[in-house]
Order: sequence, then structure tokens, then C-alpha cells
Amino acid sequence: MKASNALTHKNFWIIVINSTSGFVLAYLFIFYMNHMATIFSAGMFNYDLSFNYCLIYYHLEPYEWTADAVKLIYSSGPVLIFLFGFIALIGYYSLHEEQAPVKIFFLWFVLLAFNYVFGGLMIGNIFKKGVGHVFNWMYFTDTQKLIVALIGFFGLLSTGLLMAKPVAHSANSYFQKLDQNNFPFFFTAQIIVPFILGTILIITYFYPTVLFQERYGWISLGALLTLTFLRANQYEKILFDEEKRHVRVSYVLLLLAVFGGVGLRILLSRLYLIVW
Repeated sequence: MKASNALTHKNFWIIVINSTSGFVLAYLFIFYMNHMATIFSAGMFNYDLSFNYCLIYYHLEPYEWTADAVKLIYSSGPVLIFLFGFIALIGYYSLHEEQAPVKIFFLWFVLLAFNYVFGGLMIGNIFKKGVGHVFNWMYFTDTQKLIVALIGFFGLLSTGLLMAKPVAHSANSYFQKLDQNNFPFFFTAQIIVPFILGTILIITYFYPTVLFQERYGWISLGALLTLTFLRANQYEKILFDEEKRHVRVSYVLLLLAVFGGVGLRILLSRLYLIVW
């Protein structure tokens, strides 16, 4: 049976497994990229610290913090993630004609990275967490904070609309065409269910410490994916090449997600002290 017609429960869950694995891998990669950027930025100010799988503890008195340190430490991660989001987008487009499901990692990386940055600009402003610390130390007025929040809003809006085509085109890993008949099946398996399952798995990974981003980031990500769905649903038909597709589990993605997640959780379960 051609994969373009194989709208079966088995194929549905194979797509879900591949996409959820990509989601988890991308999320952990982004989280620890921010984690390491924060740690090394603190080292530039000789701030001793301890860290584990989810938290960073600074061995400082409150008066030892400076405005420059706060700005660099709390903004270095988002800036790095934003840059790598563009790199992941380039990586996806270099693979978008390929059928390999592994490209879903790059797709989720772009979505999660831009959500982390633009969603953080909005949510961080509200709760004064993450990059929100930077705006407090820069003594932004309410008007300036509103402008920053609007930048985050329009950034999410633009990401949702611009990523609609890459998301739709990722169907070429499984189908020879994407139209109104198989679009609901594909989008649910590729995006909606992995978003839900991935969020649950990430919260489970960080349990019992549910951090700010994990607690509220799903809200902005859900809004971003809704925009992507509304835009992608307007495409009447997308035709791919005539080569036969086979819906298979990507064991590379699955094993990396399982062993990477479990391994990191075990490896970083204890505190590591860094004295600069």
C-alpha cells in the first residue's frame, strides 16, 4: 500500500513516535544550551556556582550582583538560542527534500527556539523571570516593557505563519502528496500529539522541579502551533516526488531521545560545583 493512502492507526503512531522523539531531543538541546551559556557567562564575572539537571545556584551575596552581570548572564542564552534557531532552519531546508524523518529534529528545534525567545519576551515580562530579569535591571518603564512584549507577540505571529510551509512540506517523509484528505491525519500525528506528549515528557523529566519555562512556555508554543495550523490548512494540495514512501520508526531519533534524556537526568542528578 502506498504511504500516501496509509492513513492507519499504526502509521499514525509511528509518525507520533518520530516527531515526539524530535521534540524531546530539540527541547533538551535548547534547555542545556541555555544552561551552559548561563554558566559560562557567570564565569566571565568569576561568579562561583553549582548546577544540576535543571537549576543553577549562585554562591553570591545579593549585593555582589551587578547590572552588567545580570544583563549578560540572563540574555546570553536567549541570544545563542535565537542564532542556533536560524542555523537549524538552514539545516532543515538543506534536508527538506529528503525523506529521512530525522529532519523533524530541526523543525522542532526552530519552533522551540523561536518560542523560547519570543515567548520569553512576553511571559518573562509578565512574571519577571528569565530574560525578564534583564529588563528589570535595565530599569525599563511599563511602556518600554510593553514594546518588548509586542516584539515577542509579533515574533511568535511571524514564526507561526512562516513555519507553516516547512511544517506542511515535512509530510514528504511519509506521503507523496499533502491535501485536505490527509492533512488532518498528518498534522495531528506530526504536531499536535507530539506537542502534548512532548510537553508531558519534559515536565516528567524535570519533576519535581517544574521551572518557569516548562510551566508557562507551552502556552505560547500552543498559540504558535495554532497559527501554523491555520496557515498550513489553507494549502489546497502539495505534491512531492513519485518515489514510494515507507512509514518507519526512526530508531536513531528514538534511541537518542530515550538514552539522551535518561542519561542526562542520571548524570546531572547531583550538584556540580564550579569555582572560577
